[in-house]
Amino acid sequence: MRQVTTPQLKKIHTLLGQLGLMDSKPEIVNSFTDGRTESSREMMLSEAKALIEWLMGTQERTSIIRRIWHLAYEMEIIIPGDQNEKAMNVAKLDTFCKERGTVKKAISAQSLKEIKRTAKQFEAMYNKHKEKLEIRLKIQALEGYLQIFIKHEEYEKAVGAKELIDELKKEIAPKRKRAAKTV
Repeated sequence: MRQVTTPQLKKIHTLLGQLGLMDSKPEIVNSFTDGRTESSREMMLSEAKALIEWLMGTQERTSIIRRIWHLAYEMEIIIPGDQNEKAMNVAKLDTFCKERGTVKKAISAQSLKEIKRTAKQFEAMYNKHKEKLEIRLKIQALEGYLQIFIKHEEYEKAVGAKELIDELKKEIAPKRKRAAKTV
């Protein structure tokens, strides 16, 4: 069996450093060598390859989780703050993912494939959130115009503006409320 190569060693150390896992290196190497060694220099070529693939997957997983957090901040599901707030945010996201997520697991318990599904869900939620924000801005603008039309006694234009406002409000109303009004 061939020994680990110098480029593989460099890659392993770079990835461990980027992921903040350098302190755990002996345990990680030990697990990839089935307890044979804790030194990355004593790894076999295939063991090093498996470790690099795992670290790359971990890196990809970390970047996807960061994307989920960013989207959650943008939608104001979670809010920035100190360590206590961060712990609350972790709990909020985990609860959301367990109860309403596509995978029904806490983020930390999801595999790379599952994390990707969760990210798609958050991206879809964010797109709907953006659409609703745009509609709310249109409603605000139309309400301003409505006041101007009333002030200048342009009642036909006011009626048209009011109808547009009502249509836009229906678009952003929760689905349960829309269904209840159709009875």
